[in-house]
Amino acid sequence: MDYEIQDENDLQYHLMKNYRLGEFAKVNRISTIEISPDIDSLEINESQKLVIGYEFKLLKYRKNWKKVDFYPMYQGIGQALSYFNFGVDKSYLVLGLSKEIPAEILSQTVKKIEETITMFNVLKSFIVGTVERMAEKIGELQGVTERMLSDMKRMMSVQIYPASLEQGLSDIQAISINLLQALSVRSFSGIGYFGVMVWVGHDDLLRTELRAEVNFPTFANEDLNHKKECLLRKEFRYDRDFIKKIEESLQREKQNKNFREI
Repeated sequence: MDYEIQDENDLQYHLMKNYRLGEFAKVNRISTIEISPDIDSLEINESQKLVIGYEFKLLKYRKNWKKVDFYPMYQGIGQALSYFNFGVDKSYLVLGLSKEIPAEILSQTVKKIEETITMFNVLKSFIVGTVERMAEKIGELQGVTERMLSDMKRMMSVQIYPASLEQGLSDIQAISINLLQALSVRSFSGIGYFGVMVWVGHDDLLRTELRAEVNFPTFANEDLNHKKECLLRKEFRYDRDFIKKIEESLQREKQNKNFREI
């Protein structure tokens, strides 16, 4: 592989080019509506009327910490969930593990990701209650956060999630902040499919999926339907230069292959 991955843009380029993870890059406007965060990569299945979004995050090894920085993963959870605000049916968080991660801690890193996914599954029962409270008074984000953490602390104290309590609460707090950020836009659809893909090194794409079917209250159903219809009609703005770069690279590779076969 002749493409060095240094950041999330590199990761997105490589996976869109070689694994076809989406067709349109960095969608930041739907019809006339500016959206934030943007959708890193968008896939439109016209026959099934299905809209799929991909959020890319790269986990790096911090030598001064002597461990992997997991914050991008927590941030990515919130951002990937926010895609449901834009009419997306399926949302994937795509985690790339930098090749600089030492082999001896690579398995620990994958295990940490799996534990986080499990933790998110446990949190599902709290998400609906949180949204309902936010629906009553959306401005009380801090209060909701405190109540959510208090509820989860009680849950963990009775060993429903028997991991290290201190570390677990720290991770839950990081996740909950991003969940609340995602939920603060009051336009979730009823059912959302959230998945996680883990890409290790430069040679393989390992997929771990979490099916999180949560009945979020629908605050703006007509708005969501409008956004989805706009996406299906491809009425959105995306980074054409990013896609052009991928297409040109694929074309060069095709030409080189044909030349070698002559």
